[in-house]
Amino acid sequence: MIKQPPLSGFEELLSPPPPTQTDDIRDFPDLSRGTLTRNAKWFGLSGEYLVDSILLRFGIYTSHLPEMLPADRIVHLPEGGNLRLQIKTCCRPRNGFFHFNLTKGYHRSPTGVKRYEDTDFDLVALVALSENALKFTADRRQSQKISLDEIYALRADPCESLERAIADLGLLNDRAVIPAQAGGV
Repeated sequence: MIKQPPLSGFEELLSPPPPTQTDDIRDFPDLSRGTLTRNAKWFGLSGEYLVDSILLRFGIYTSHLPEMLPADRIVHLPEGGNLRLQIKTCCRPRNGFFHFNLTKGYHRSPTGVKRYEDTDFDLVALVALSENALKFTADRRQSQKISLDEIYALRADPCESLERAIADLGLLNDRAVIPAQAGGV
């Protein structure tokens, strides 16, 4: 039996159309750039609460910090230590990655956008909001990303990256820092 090889150019005809972007916030993440920008504070807050929710499921408590401070949360570790956590949220992927910029401030603010100081926080939580996934890191590079290929593993074990980040800081003891959660996430 002879098979016709696929002809170049027909892939676009057979692929589903890209989602249309709207201004109705209920259509998240398929929103126009303007709608994402106008609601950036709300999406950032959503990312912060997602971090709180995941940590609380593992018995890790957080304290909110005022907006004018460089860290967003204090994380109270089960063994008694505290870490300052900066949370960065990205609403949707671009070219297969969620992109994050570790900077503080806003472009239109009087002080502008600045780099964080080394003493501003201990860990970063990168939130891929449309996927309800997050990754903790001790990496302080200004530009970071999460690949779409990482999402499944981040959801399967949300605190694995937290343990790795704590170990990268040299704070992980021989015993497990993060208690196991009963049941699945």
